Amino acid sequence: NSKSLDHRMQSTKGRIDVDFFKQWKPSMTYVLGYFCADGCMSTNSGGSKYLSFVSTDRELLEKVKYSLKSKHKIAIKKQSRPHCKRTFWLQIGSKEIYEDLVTLGLVPNKESRLKIPAVPPFYFKDFLRGYFDGDGCISFGHYQRKNRKSKILLLTVRFASASLEFLKSVKERLKRVLRFKRGFITRSGGCHYLVYSKHDGLRLLSYLYNKMNGGLYLKRKYNK
Repeated sequence: NSKSLDHRMQSTKGRIDVDFFKQWKPSMTYVLGYFCADGCMSTNSGGSKYLSFVSTDRELLEKVKYSLKSKHKIAIKKQSRPHCKRTFWLQIGSKEIYEDLVTLGLVPNKESRLKIPAVPPFYFKDFLRGYFDGDGCISFGHYQRKNRKSKILLLTVRFASASLEFLKSVKERLKRVLRFKRGFITRSGGCHYLVYSKHDGLRLLSYLYNKMNGGLYLKRKYNK
């Protein structure tokens, strides 16, 4: 009933939907994917548990805040180096949400230990779009072929992660869903990258952005 729902909404300081990660739906799966990319879990000395989201795109944190029905403030993170791009930070204290994320397979200091959660097939594109908006990029341009008037389209779609196992799992799932035969994982500067180019890249972007049915996405990357 509405009374019990209101109690659930107010059971965490600042008002938040503490049941958000308990049921699969497009918004939950997108935020979970984004959290896998740019989120972290922590416990302070008093035992309080927190989840945090960090991004240079305030729009992403606004979407997270709206989805979680959170009243927490989005702060500007202090930069240790000058001329760095402005970074935004959203921190939420909730033992229940923290434990729900653990149930889904996430852990503190997850970077190199990140594993793909058991996302139902129907929602996998929402999860992957959330992760892509956090730790994915698109590069494209045209190459003028010698002695020809036509140009070749150069396009790559990349996912980055410190966890090789995570990217291997994403690659395997995309192979099953989109029948990809190509795509490769490379390493640079301590980070792993799952890369798709040209036709596979276009198919992947089509999969992520067509028929979103009201799903969440970062406008900047969508426009690109």
